[in-house]
Amino acid sequence: MREMRYLVRHTFKIIANMNKTFYIIIVLFVCNGISGQKSTLNQKQWYDNGLKYLRKGKLDIAISQFNLSNSFGENLDIRRKSREKIDSLLPIVHSNSIKQWKGNWKIKELNYNPYPGTFSEYIRFDDNLIVFYQKDLEGKEKIIRSESIRFLPYDSLKTEFNVHKIVFRNSEIWSFWVEKKKSQMRLYPKLERDSLGISKILLDERAIIGNRKLREKELKKEIYTFYVLAK
Repeated sequence: MREMRYLVRHTFKIIANMNKTFYIIIVLFVCNGISGQKSTLNQKQWYDNGLKYLRKGKLDIAISQFNLSNSFGENLDIRRKSREKIDSLLPIVHSNSIKQWKGNWKIKELNYNPYPGTFSEYIRFDDNLIVFYQKDLEGKEKIIRSESIRFLPYDSLKTEFNVHKIVFRNSEIWSFWVEKKKSQMRLYPKLERDSLGISKILLDERAIIGNRKLREKELKKEIYTFYVLAK
């Protein structure tokens, strides 16, 4: 699945500035390529891949493989086993996610922001709550919004299932992930879908820069908004 996402993401970088005819041709080519990749694996192989990644402790990838073996294929026994694996792994993954998120985070860089005003100065994660807040001149907290941590329920009809998505009261869907970059733990929040069900994506065109040195320089830049742990 990672390979597929990589292929789609980087192909769309290339086609961003092309005319409509070439856009359609390349999209069809990518879709056919993805279908071809899917057809090289069968339900049993997806399930076995899930077991392999489970043994390696890569639970997110294991769930993605079990999701495929549950969603595609006619072997009911494999589907049942896959669903059992997913149901047993999701609470663990969700608990691990909350442990990574917990704490007070302060915004470090405000970059790609398709929904202006969505990112507060601070975000705090507790065991069951996400709090977006600011601080006044005296250092007092001013809460902007608070939401219960309610993970998006598993849906076997979704080809790709993101275990890190949270559903807010107004039906917004957010995802959060923590990554270490440049010896720094970073929290990346993303509004995946607004309350009206609309999603916006970023077309990253840096890969098509002709000058190699300039391209490498630009690719090193962070393009997503991120937070660091507040001191």
